[in-house]
Amino acid sequence: MAGRIDTLFSEADRDAIRAATAEAERATSGELVVYVVERCDNHPEVAWKAALLGGAVGAMCGALGVRVFGGWGAADYVWVLIGLQLGLLIGWLASRFGGVARRLVGDEELESRAEGRAAEAFVEEQVFATADRTGVLVFLALFEHRVLVLPDQGIRDRVSAGAWDDIAASIAKGIRAGAPAPALIEAVGRCAEILSEEGVPADTANELSNEPRFRDE
Repeated sequence: MAGRIDTLFSEADRDAIRAATAEAERATSGELVVYVVERCDNHPEVAWKAALLGGAVGAMCGALGVRVFGGWGAADYVWVLIGLQLGLLIGWLASRFGGVARRLVGDEELESRAEGRAAEAFVEEQVFATADRTGVLVFLALFEHRVLVLPDQGIRDRVSAGAWDDIAASIAKGIRAGAPAPALIEAVGRCAEILSEEGVPADTANELSNEPRFRDE
């Protein structure tokens, strides 16, 4: 079964992002890295949380049914057990849906795990390994619905955090509109503009690959 990465980004989209990155870097010696991950974590707690919640609701429904309609000849606890088992199953099945899973994880935890995974990607792709420390990571986590733009220390203190947050927000908006690739392409261009405006000069050297990174973990 194809993951969201394959659904959202065709080969043509990947080629377009690669070309846009190469074009953007002609205006600056800063290096831009696009990194898209299917999910930051397996979130193993989601399945059991959903099952327990479903089981609790099912058991309550079973008990309520006995109270209202009677046991129809069966022991009351049998209907409670049936409700519990159905609830466990329904809860587990519901956890397979992204929206339900994200609610169970919670916004704060989703944010924390996305930030941690983005930091890993920054190191993994050696975004710091540029002569003037002016690399920028554009990080997208599909399951978590999180976008982060992380500049290296050579540019971080020269640009307000709000500027990078605005770029991240524009990517999220593009994804909601069904245009993830154009949103990333526009973001790459905006990052290059910021670098150029901050005096990061043009340079023909290419210190990091222009290839967008897609991870289906």
